[in-house]
Amino acid sequence: MKVLHYIPGFNTGGIEAVFLNWYKNLDDSDVTFELLVRSYDPQSPMLKEYLALGGKLHSLDMPSLNPKTLVTFRKKTKAFFSNYKDYDFLHVHVADDPFVISSAKAVGIKQVGIHAHTIGYNETYKSQGIKGLIRDYNIKQASHYFACSNQAAKWMFKGQLDKVQIIHNGIDAHAYQFDAQRRQLYREELKLGDSLTLVHVGRFSEVKNHAFMLDLAAKLVEVEPSFTLLFVGDGPLLEDIKVKNHLANVQFLGARLDIADILQAADVFLLPSKFEGLGMAAIESQAAGLPTLVSDGVPEEVTITDLVEFLSLENSYEVWVNKIMALKGQKERRDTYQEIIDAHYDSKQTTKDLLDYYRRVGK
Repeated sequence: MKVLHYIPGFNTGGIEAVFLNWYKNLDDSDVTFELLVRSYDPQSPMLKEYLALGGKLHSLDMPSLNPKTLVTFRKKTKAFFSNYKDYDFLHVHVADDPFVISSAKAVGIKQVGIHAHTIGYNETYKSQGIKGLIRDYNIKQASHYFACSNQAAKWMFKGQLDKVQIIHNGIDAHAYQFDAQRRQLYREELKLGDSLTLVHVGRFSEVKNHAFMLDLAAKLVEVEPSFTLLFVGDGPLLEDIKVKNHLANVQFLGARLDIADILQAADVFLLPSKFEGLGMAAIESQAAGLPTLVSDGVPEEVTITDLVEFLSLENSYEVWVNKIMALKGQKERRDTYQEIIDAHYDSKQTTKDLLDYYRRVGK
């Protein structure tokens, strides 16, 4: 069975990480994956890993999608599917790009799935309205619905929840297992000393709320002068956040593939997102046995261990600082591997769930 996955931009985000974990667990499966993107970052570590593993990439070479480029995008999308029509299933990871589903169906690709990875968009009201219309049309055109969480399913598919297949954002649970020796080695490598170390892993976009974390850091330094905040990731707002930062405590590590090791070195994980479909990074932090402080924009489903604490973004910075200080050394780091497995978040199992679904509908 041949499956084409459509991801608009392949960089270093959560959707890319989910797809890559699936791909790495295909083994000698009778199901094969190919990837279609609007554009991609050739320096993305995730893309480099995908290609090194033999992954096949198709690009429409459309970095920007706006009213002025829609006609070109439509032509390129139709041309692609005219030349590549031998797919058994199209798996679309963003529902508000036009023409992809309709072009696929026009050449006879009948099995089309839309995957909900979020519970909102950080757009203007006008943009939300336009995207909403496209999204509703695409949902009607699709034959299968996926979501990373129940909340993402409710937001995207509303009254059709009985048709949604929940596929957890799986991770390589073994790679994240806490190891005290690995923690010490990475703290030395990152020159952290004995400092309280906070870490955030995420793409630099509005929804991840990096500006909030900078303001939080400015308050934290008043009570914990030697702390370190590690930002892992890249994205469109990276340079803006660097300019706004005035603290030596904050380090920008860029896009990395050694996230599991960096999480070992940290003391508290931060995810103050405005909203999340699930919050895969918080699953990873729990797998590393790391106290995890998240906002009320993150679904409660992310809680698979007792390491997660929620705070409202309406709370003052002082409340957030007090919670961080309370988490400092509150719990001894422990191995949460079995808890991740039992909660069905290991990528081997989530990949099997997805492949089994493809096989069922492909008969």
